[in-house]
Amino acid sequence: MADEVQEQAFKDLMAELEAKRWTPLMNLDDIQEANDLVSKAAQSQTATMTTAGTRFTAPKGNAKRQQHKLPFLRTKVDFHSARYNNLTTSDIRRLIPSYIPSHDKVYFKRKRFIEGRFGAHMTHSLLWLYRAVKKIIKGTDVCMDSCGWDTEGFFADLAVDQRKTILGAVFDQYPLWLLTQFRKREAASVDFKQLWSSVDSDGPDRVALRGFYRLMFVEMGEATYEMRIVRRMNEKSDEVRRAKAWKEFAGCEAVQALNLGGAESLPIV
Repeated sequence: MADEVQEQAFKDLMAELEAKRWTPLMNLDDIQEANDLVSKAAQSQTATMTTAGTRFTAPKGNAKRQQHKLPFLRTKVDFHSARYNNLTTSDIRRLIPSYIPSHDKVYFKRKRFIEGRFGAHMTHSLLWLYRAVKKIIKGTDVCMDSCGWDTEGFFADLAVDQRKTILGAVFDQYPLWLLTQFRKREAASVDFKQLWSSVDSDGPDRVALRGFYRLMFVEMGEATYEMRIVRRMNEKSDEVRRAKAWKEFAGCEAVQALNLGGAESLPIV
């Protein structure tokens, strides 16, 4: 396909995405759910987000003894996963109360719990992302055909920046819905709706966090395409390489430039 023809086809595709005439990840029920989420987010009249700060502040007295209980740890793991995508030995030590020594049997039980929950979060997000990218690729040809373009395999012929532009446009269609699917397990504790509150929606914290998750979807979507679709890695190789990219994402230069707070700065349910 000639460059000028491809460019026009790409513009037509973007017009379909931006007008939401083509929603590659959503059916009508999903769109209704997305609109309901937006309505709930708009009902929030809190200018300042209700964050998880209290969960990450060491309590005193009897409350201190509750820190190692599973409901408390569950929430902390959810927030840590949603913010960092990574889990190190040092992270586990910080998540488990310091009064429990690392050689104690309770410590090992909680360590297994934390590792298992974090692993389940990562597995869900990476699998959901892989399926999402496949839907976008398949839907691109259908959309192009409906626009009058004979462009089978159009997505594969695009430049990296163009693919990322498409991924970003998909996120922008219904970002709150997409995020609650992409990070569905963490959404049990993290109140993503607060990021789209109608009050102070342009506040720096909300803007930075929305940018963080958009960037994550775009960059990890492109990584998924490169690793799983282009290189045709088998499932085991894909799991290892994408897990590595997933864990390194929060430390990349683009994320650092957002000047985000820690896990405690995320909004709590």
